Amino acid sequence: MKFVSVVSMILIVALCVISCKNEPKVMTPEDFIKIENEVLNTDLTPESKEKIAEKYGFTLKQFEEFEERVEMDPELKKKVGEAQLNLQQ
Repeated sequence: MKFVSVVSMILIVALCVISCKNEPKVMTPEDFIKIENEVLNTDLTPESKEKIAEKYGFTLKQFEEFEERVEMDPELKKKVGEAQLNLQQ
């Protein structure tokens, strides 16, 4: 009986660890606008961009990849524009 209790506890702990893994945060147009607005008020160095991106829970790489996607995808560019207008109101 004790063996079953120990095994079940190990399984419960293992499931908790697996289910609590850190998945990368997905950047939204609103997140991008907040970061971009702050970046524009700095010296625009990668270090400054990285510090601001990390402040919002993202990496510099995630910010730059999203920036590239915005430039390439007209639909995403439209969403970012709408988000910018909503934040200004």
